[in-house]
Amino acid sequence: MKLLSNIIKSTRVIEKGTVSKKEEKWDATVYDDLLEEARKRYDDIIEDAVKKSEEIINSAYEKSEEVLDDTHKRAQDILKENKIKGYDEGYKNGYKKGYDEGYNQGYKEGKEDSKILISQALDIKKDYVNKRNSLLKDTEKDLIQLVISIYEKILYKKVDEDEEIIVSLILKGIDNLEISEKLTIITSQEDYEIVEKYKDVILAKASLVDEIDIRVNSDMVKGDCILETSKGNIDVSLQTQLKEIKELLLTILDNE
Repeated sequence: MKLLSNIIKSTRVIEKGTVSKKEEKWDATVYDDLLEEARKRYDDIIEDAVKKSEEIINSAYEKSEEVLDDTHKRAQDILKENKIKGYDEGYKNGYKKGYDEGYNQGYKEGKEDSKILISQALDIKKDYVNKRNSLLKDTEKDLIQLVISIYEKILYKKVDEDEEIIVSLILKGIDNLEISEKLTIITSQEDYEIVEKYKDVILAKASLVDEIDIRVNSDMVKGDCILETSKGNIDVSLQTQLKEIKELLLTILDNE
């Protein structure tokens, strides 16, 4: 599926700019449970989508065929009835005109009814095609939610096991921020000690910064972080990263 391939590529691009370089040291078994869950949920989503899609198509086919069969039968009945009527009238009156008028009227009515019923059959098919397309769109959205869910679990797993990730987020944010002489780092209580521990490292890598002030926001959770300077602020929180990923994936979906 092209969409899923694009999603995976996009999340990897963002992840490279988010997590620390210690990633290569990770044991692959850390992800086994998450990947197994992803595969199972993916298979369930696809299986359900295929089943519903087949039901929609089969139902549309049956109903449209039923309407078309009815159209043909009614058209033939109308023509037959009016042909007999025209013949009887012509025979009784002794005029060929009666027969012709009856036949032509029957043909006209049958043709008009046929057009109406055929149009109804086409509308049924169109409606079911739209339902099928809507189902596929919903399936893609489910896959996006699956990718986001698994990505979030993996990312927070890394946060729990690699204390330097918050430092990587800060340094990445500094690269994208117009730095002034003083930098204020607002972080959660859980991350405060690690940020304080790496304060000198951050200061050394932020060449234009002379002073760093680290503050705690009690409303923040682990992985949340905001950088403030006199020239602007930037939110480098993991939640912000995940929001950007979701927006990117939805953009990919809209462009499919």
